[in-house]
Amino acid sequence: MRNILVIQQHSPFNSSKGREALDLILAMAAVEHNVSVLFSGDAVYQLLSSQDHVDFKLKAYPRSFKLFALYDIEHVYVCQHALQQRGIEAHDISIRAKVLDKTDIALLLARQHQVITS
Repeated sequence: MRNILVIQQHSPFNSSKGREALDLILAMAAVEHNVSVLFSGDAVYQLLSSQDHVDFKLKAYPRSFKLFALYDIEHVYVCQHALQQRGIEAHDISIRAKVLDKTDIALLLARQHQVITS
């Protein structure tokens, strides 16, 4: 079984990249890969529970992050620096994710067989 890390970097408001990455994550987990997810940069906005996509005409796909447990995706991380830059507190995010600093992220990357950025 391969360790695969998917790094989400895009805001949910200006493209479909977040939804496409979610589809990829669930598909890889369904075929028995050990998938981890790291939300970095503007992707941390995907984790806010108060999102209202009506103005943006986007389907509220972040609700699907709750499927991670069903797909045995147990390693979900969020970049501490990205949260701090955007004034978001860890308790504001809608799913359980471990907050990592730059050192922890480097260690996480070193444990992966493959890293996919989205």
